[in-house]
Amino acid sequence: MKYSFKIASVWGIPIELHITFILLIIAVLILSIPTMQFYTFFIVLFLFVFVVFHELAHSIVARHYGIKVRKIILYPIGGVSEIEEIPDNPSQEWRMAIAGPLTSVVLGVALLGVSLVVLRQTFSISTFTTITGNFVTDLATLNILLGAFNLIPAFPMDGGRVFRALLAERLKYSDATRYAVYLGKIFGIAMVLIGFLFNFLLILVGIFVYIGASEEAEQTIVSTTLAGVRVKDVMQSEIGSVNPQQNLTEALEMMFKNRYHDALVEKDSVFQGIVTWSELMKIKPEERSALRVEQMPLKNISVHEDESILEANKIMSTEKIDLIPVVDKENPTKVVGVLTSEAIANAYEKSKSR
Repeated sequence: MKYSFKIASVWGIPIELHITFILLIIAVLILSIPTMQFYTFFIVLFLFVFVVFHELAHSIVARHYGIKVRKIILYPIGGVSEIEEIPDNPSQEWRMAIAGPLTSVVLGVALLGVSLVVLRQTFSISTFTTITGNFVTDLATLNILLGAFNLIPAFPMDGGRVFRALLAERLKYSDATRYAVYLGKIFGIAMVLIGFLFNFLLILVGIFVYIGASEEAEQTIVSTTLAGVRVKDVMQSEIGSVNPQQNLTEALEMMFKNRYHDALVEKDSVFQGIVTWSELMKIKPEERSALRVEQMPLKNISVHEDESILEANKIMSTEKIDLIPVVDKENPTKVVGVLTSEAIANAYEKSKSR
């Protein structure tokens, strides 16, 4: 089931709205209709806009360091920028992580300034705990709270990544992650306990923090383990391929026989490229026997035996392929094996159980 839906694209970065945010907007709208009071509804809508600014700040810094942002997913308490890789340099990671919360705080302070100076509103500590009824003041408060919440040094908040990056400048990356995760879990448990005494919402946030910290720990441990796994460790040495002169029906038969999702093309043992499943499926079944493989668009992509499977997986994800040929480093036209997405998934599962 798809839990987020694309609503826009900024600088080529898809922006998706998570179903929980959609449900929140719908719920607030339904609750507003009986009384015809839509103040909270518009506050939630503008919160959505400011969460976009928050996440775009992460993306701008990521792009500055040459890191590709796959997409942005928006949640009610923040968003997630899905980046292609975590920066190797800890200073880049903490700068990227802190950009979002700082943007939210700066926007909040700017709106608060407008409220105090232009609109002549009064300010007190209670402003942060109650809805004032002044639109600009309440938006200012929400932005400041959004920034402050995300600065908590606990995963999955941005503050957790800042904390991890600062530790990683002195410790191994895996150890830095472990300590940051411990702190995240402690914060999560503390929020749940406090929630039982004061506010039920804190229980939900605490659970969210605890689960997010646990998932971050698992992902980092797995990534650290897989970083040492080479393509040659998991590739298949037995190769199934098709000749450019064969028709598409024969290509599909080869794929089914070898459990490939894409077709490897060779001519006289010389690598030609791969034909993807998606391209083959564009051809009507009754037309496949009349078309030859060489008439299809080929992707000339390959990896070497000594490359990390994480790097290979990155290429496969970018190119949207499920099979990548492994070629000889000295002779790039000679295929020595194939790496499949299934093999990478199996290596991932094995690393989780270690």
